[in-house]
Amino acid sequence: MKINIKNIFLLLFIFAIGFLVGGYYYQGNTILRPQGVNFGPFYQAWEEIERKFYNYSEKMRQDMLYGAIQGLVDSLKDPYSDFLTPEETTEFEENLTGTYEGIGAEIGIRDETLTIISPLKGSPAEKAGLLAGDKILQIDGSSTQDMELIKAVIKIRGEANTEVKLKIKRGEKIWTVTIKRSKIEIPTLDFKIIDNNIAYIQLYNFYEDAPAKFKKITQEILQNGVKKIILDLRNNPGGYLSVATDIANFFVKEGKIVVKEDPGEGKSEDITSEGPGVFANFKVIVLINEGSASASEILAGALAEQNKGTILIGEKTFGKGTVQEVIPLQGNASLKLTVARWLLPSGKSIEGNGIMPDIKVKMTENDIKAGRDPQLQRAIKEINK
Repeated sequence: MKINIKNIFLLLFIFAIGFLVGGYYYQGNTILRPQGVNFGPFYQAWEEIERKFYNYSEKMRQDMLYGAIQGLVDSLKDPYSDFLTPEETTEFEENLTGTYEGIGAEIGIRDETLTIISPLKGSPAEKAGLLAGDKILQIDGSSTQDMELIKAVIKIRGEANTEVKLKIKRGEKIWTVTIKRSKIEIPTLDFKIIDNNIAYIQLYNFYEDAPAKFKKITQEILQNGVKKIILDLRNNPGGYLSVATDIANFFVKEGKIVVKEDPGEGKSEDITSEGPGVFANFKVIVLINEGSASASEILAGALAEQNKGTILIGEKTFGKGTVQEVIPLQGNASLKLTVARWLLPSGKSIEGNGIMPDIKVKMTENDIKAGRDPQLQRAIKEINK
């Protein structure tokens, strides 16, 4: 088919508005349009802006298109779905690697408010005293109300040795803290034998290198002959589902359900353990708190429901139980879209509910300042009974 040069922009515009926004989609070489949707007002508004807006220039077209896509995503009213420009896509991808520059805190949306999920160990955020559950009201003087999550992440991150000012709310206390950014090295896990007979594993995230490192310490645990494990998932914000299931395979017997994926419309897919389940008969205690989210909640819930005798100690988890898929778009932009929710093996939803510990032990600010860990001490006491 021969395309007139004059029609190239129109064709690209229709493809972008349709394919990128979602009003159209590709099937083979055909652009399909959904039934029952009147796009007339959109095209009319675009035309009126081009004709009548007093400060209009053709340079604005890309921003107008991105704004239209963002508006479409905002209409979903889902805190974890977002449209990412090419620059934001790059920032997002860097956040899943082992290093980046910023304050070292995972953030999310809770009760429609930007919230610290967890500060990373040894990070500027931790050193500044930020805790899981802290609300971020302002970033450098800008209100976070109605701010998209990825925009907030990018605004907080920045070059090492620069500063960011955050207005924080914890309970009724509100204060402003200035934090110097630095290069952040994201830890994966720590492992040691404590009390001569307990394998203590602190897992910081569920990123790509976690399974290999976990498998390595598994061999050490078996060689040491211990039969008790304390799995510390506190302040672990999650990561990849595949990593969570890889680690669950060591604890849950082959064939048992680790998690259910619910894409809606009454459908549900069981994701089961592939074994080897070498820790299935071990005495296991899992430490959780408000900073345990997503994949952490999946693993903790699977062990609690599928392994008799597993005890959860600490505080209620964050309650992040939805599945996001990052969909590449033309021009290196992307769409981060919630496509399903996680359910525990019992069918219980994690989203908004979190997981309650079997034994509630609170960690206070005074405990943290004094270097005390009452949750770990209770776990050691319980596992030695």
